[in-house]
Amino acid sequence: MEVRLESKRWKYFSEEELRCKGTGELKMMEEFMSKLIKLREKLEQPMVISSGYRTPEYNERIGGSSKSAHILGKAVDVVCSGEKAYNIVKLALEIGFTGIGIQQRGEHSKRFIHLDDVEPNKYEGIPRPWIWSYK
Repeated sequence: MEVRLESKRWKYFSEEELRCKGTGELKMMEEFMSKLIKLREKLEQPMVISSGYRTPEYNERIGGSSKSAHILGKAVDVVCSGEKAYNIVKLALEIGFTGIGIQQRGEHSKRFIHLDDVEPNKYEGIPRPWIWSYK
C-alpha cells in the first residue's frame, strides 16, 4: 500500500516548492521522494523544483496531460541546464526513475528536467521506462 505524505519535511526540499501552485495542496508519495532525495545526494548540488504535486483541476488548467504523474504525487520538474541537466538525467537513469522529460530549449531560467516514477503499464499507451523531449 502506498502512503501519501501530507505535511512532512524532506531533506533538501521544502514543502512550499512541492505544493500545487494552484491550490497549495501537498500530496507527494513517500517512495518517490525517497528516490528524489537519493538523486539529490548523489548529485551533491542543490535542486530547485519548479513543479511538484498538482491537483487534477490545476493540471488541466495549465495544459498538463490527463495522465500526468504530477497528479499522483510522483513527479517533479527540476530547473536546470547544461552539465547539471546531463548529470541529473544520468543519475535518474541509474536510480531507476521511469519517466524523464527533457526541456533544454529557450531561456535558461525556463529549462528543466521532468522526473517521475510511474509503474510500468500504469497508464495504457504510455510505455515505461520512457525518455522524451518537449517541443
